[in-house]
Amino acid sequence: MRYTPKYFKDAMPEWKRKKDPPLSRIFYRPAGYVLATLFSNAGVSANTVSYLSIIEGIIACVLLLPDHYGCRVAGAVLVNLWLVLDCTDGCIARGVKAQPFGEFVDGISSYIIVALLGICMGMAVFSEGGLLIKPGCPWMILAGALASVSDTLMRLIYQKFKAEEAALAEKGIIERVSDRRTDHQEVGSLRVKIEQDFGIGGILPVLVLLGCVFRALDLVLLYCLFYYGGSCMMVTISYIRKARKAEKRG
Repeated sequence: MRYTPKYFKDAMPEWKRKKDPPLSRIFYRPAGYVLATLFSNAGVSANTVSYLSIIEGIIACVLLLPDHYGCRVAGAVLVNLWLVLDCTDGCIARGVKAQPFGEFVDGISSYIIVALLGICMGMAVFSEGGLLIKPGCPWMILAGALASVSDTLMRLIYQKFKAEEAALAEKGIIERVSDRRTDHQEVGSLRVKIEQDFGIGGILPVLVLLGCVFRALDLVLLYCLFYYGGSCMMVTISYIRKARKAEKRG
């Protein structure tokens, strides 16, 4: 069978299309259909594309480090290509064949690029400065580290809560209350919409590109700090409240 971009477009569920951010619908997802066609016709699996995206994402972040305009713009372009690859592996998994641990490998790819992106942007702004920040400001290194750590910390807090909740429910100490929505239910969720539209899967890759082209990466870094830092704070408060409520019910 010879695959086509239309085949992968038709294989995309309607709820998934609605869940996609505007930029994904306009550019990233259609580009993913094209790459999925090329990879699938060449016999490349979904997991292989995910592994490729991990390597490509690391290279993209590293290219932001040298104090060289061309390298940083190239790195920013690769950050956008990473999102295209992120769309591509999903297309292949849905339209050709889903593989074991596919979601695991796909998740690793996004975790790694977010973990590195903030740190590398912080180093770049420290070296070059930006529209508001002068070169040599050490606080930008800290801002980049906090932006990256906040995303990881947020995920760890969620996973730790769910693991503890499952363990206590298994022992009969508390009644487990699942707050996880299905993919179909998440389409209308404000929380999911914010995650999709404003993070690495939404507008952030374009902001990184614009920041590198116009030497305004400091503004993008501050955006990441407030976005990921604020999200982490809200998640922490939310799950502490859930834990306290479970204590009272128990």
